[in-house]
Amino acid sequence: MIEGLRARPWILGLVTTLAVVVVWQLTPALGWVDRQFIPPATAVFGSFAAEWGEWAFYPDLLSTLFRILAGFALAAIIGIPLGLAMGYWRMAYRLFGLTVEVLRPIPASALVPVAAIAFGIGHSMHIVVIFIATAVPILLSTVDGVRDVDPILISTARVFRRSTGQIFRTVLLPAAFPHIVTGLRVGIAIALIVGISSEMIMSAERLGRRVLYAQRMLRIPDLYAGILTLATVGYLLNHAFLLVETRLLRWHRHANAKTWA
Repeated sequence: MIEGLRARPWILGLVTTLAVVVVWQLTPALGWVDRQFIPPATAVFGSFAAEWGEWAFYPDLLSTLFRILAGFALAAIIGIPLGLAMGYWRMAYRLFGLTVEVLRPIPASALVPVAAIAFGIGHSMHIVVIFIATAVPILLSTVDGVRDVDPILISTARVFRRSTGQIFRTVLLPAAFPHIVTGLRVGIAIALIVGISSEMIMSAERLGRRVLYAQRMLRIPDLYAGILTLATVGYLLNHAFLLVETRLLRWHRHANAKTWA
């Protein structure tokens, strides 16, 4: 049995999830909590299935995904090259370091009203807010990755008269890549959180607004179904990113001495 679990580690996670669902179903059914505020799992799953079976749901889903992925992609396109420069050149870090440190503690939700004034309440506003919130962790992870590169590697490249562009392409980027991927994985989660939050604060539609509308109308099963939808979208995005990460970092995982059973 233990060997079977080792061969299929996902079984343990599935058992835990099913146990949580059973407790969720029994708690309101037995009267331990008020089912008006925490409905049974069957009611929520029914609303969840109805939502995914509704044709009007998919334009909202695609629109939200577009905003999230566009802001995330823009953050990666700008954050990674800037992070490489800030990690390699001290002057570049001095030029942009203070600006990054000032932006880092600002809650993304505080930027929504400002972005709405500047860009309106369409796609542009949400993409800009997601970009600002996501670019910082990607940039900082890239900076840390460059600073963790063994100086001997850079010195060796210079001894062989490699140009700065070649050093970036053949030394810094491959060596810092695990850090960069970690920053990207954190960034995609932040993009989802900020994207939904901005839709709740200022949007006339999309997934975030659906959850807020269900709460205001006291449609409690729909509220929980909306949250379950967001969890599903987040899980799928993270799983897709893990698949990409596994392919891109296969060489790094084989080189790593520690493995998890």
